[in-house]
Amino acid sequence: MTEQNIDLHLRDALSHIELAIDESVKLVLENDSIKKEIGQKWENFLGEFIGQVREKGKKSRLNLLSWITFPRIR
Repeated sequence: MTEQNIDLHLRDALSHIELAIDESVKLVLENDSIKKEIGQKWENFLGEFIGQVREKGKKSRLNLLSWITFPRIR
């Protein structure tokens, strides 16, 4: 794996996330009663993501989240 491959995967992931956000907004605007259901989907996704980061970090003995300077995220 190269840095270019990582860039590609992150761009693809961001593109998919943007589509999911757009679809989530569209559906909730069309039907406010599904807001809780859509929110649960996002909670599950974010929980799975953070869980994978933690698990991979434990297995590799690397703190993956320490690589990110959170105050610089805007």
